[in-house]
Amino acid sequence: MTVPLKPGQQLTPISKFRPSMRGFDCEVIVLETAVPTTTRDGQTIHAFLVADRTGSIIMNIWGSDGKCIRNGDIIRIENAEAKLFKGFLQLTTARFGKIKRVGEDTMVFREQPNASEMQWVTEEELRAMEGPEEGQC
Repeated sequence: MTVPLKPGQQLTPISKFRPSMRGFDCEVIVLETAVPTTTRDGQTIHAFLVADRTGSIIMNIWGSDGKCIRNGDIIRIENAEAKLFKGFLQLTTARFGKIKRVGEDTMVFREQPNASEMQWVTEEELRAMEGPEEGQC
């Protein structure tokens, strides 16, 4: 079962994800499913390790949309976001994002590099680590 792309639709590979990236589409296979967690305000977060041909990343799905996702599912995410959580990159859907199951078990993927294991540093953090510039106190 292969679902064709919409005319003009392009899929962004995990290797191209950057912090605060929004509005892109991607297609991934689910490798691992974590136990859902509940926030203080009662929202459920479903976490998954997903991958494509360029690497893997942690994907978080808020609410009931994550209940039906299983290991081996190939899913297409429209209007996705790449966000930093505690300095690590994660994949999620934007407010009006869509998740669609487009297949199962047959997708070429790489588990490494895992984009969620790389610590990202903001420009402000980088400047603080480098210390003051010459001539500044």
